[in-house]
Amino acid sequence: MNKEDVRKRICLALDVDSLDLAKEVVEESHEYVGLYKIGKQLFVSEGTSSIKIPQSYGRDVFLDLKFHDIPNTVESASRALVKHNIKMFTIHSMGGKEMIQAAVIGVKNGVTTYGKIKPIILGVTVLTSQDENSLRDLLIDKSLDTALVSYARMASENGCDGLVCSPNDIKTIRPHICKEILYVTPGVRLRDDKVSDQKRVSTPEEAIINGSSVIVIGRSIISSNDRIEILKKVYKEVEKGLEGK
Repeated sequence: MNKEDVRKRICLALDVDSLDLAKEVVEESHEYVGLYKIGKQLFVSEGTSSIKIPQSYGRDVFLDLKFHDIPNTVESASRALVKHNIKMFTIHSMGGKEMIQAAVIGVKNGVTTYGKIKPIILGVTVLTSQDENSLRDLLIDKSLDTALVSYARMASENGCDGLVCSPNDIKTIRPHICKEILYVTPGVRLRDDKVSDQKRVSTPEEAIINGSSVIVIGRSIISSNDRIEILKKVYKEVEKGLEGK
């Protein structure tokens, strides 16, 4: 197993609000990280300039804006983001099949328009901060597993290339999916870390053994006084998980 085999499984969430801090984090971490997640915090603060920082270090970008809107708007946004050469982006499966199909059309048209590589479309199933109680608050009276499978199938059957879910959800979802797809998993913590607002979590090793294609980890590293030491622990766990598969 070479270093790239491990590195491409690790996505670091750049949950910061300035380009200077984002650059500092990428500068010190890129040896252990294959791609960087840019979410609403950094994107709203700094816009598309934030995308260029990981790319300047030869690393891929996962743009996590979780599109959830009327189909025409999602199609237009999906077409526009192709120009930025990102590796993958998210839409909410809860937006329904017409919205998902619109995202697929938008990406296809974007590739034609801008001549760029097709980004991977990830369908968000159920957020890792949610459980059955929070689903009921949304008037969803199905079990968590039923909701997971339903949103996963809706995403995969309407054109998504991968899913965002908890590592623990993969064993529930996989038997119901008829094609090979990526499983991108937030809700990953080292064993001694605080769980914070996450309700469904795993360690990096457990996530890889459960079938995660890419683990997303952020606060454990970003908030640490020794980011590299934490990253080395994550890297070792991912390596151990791959050896154990």
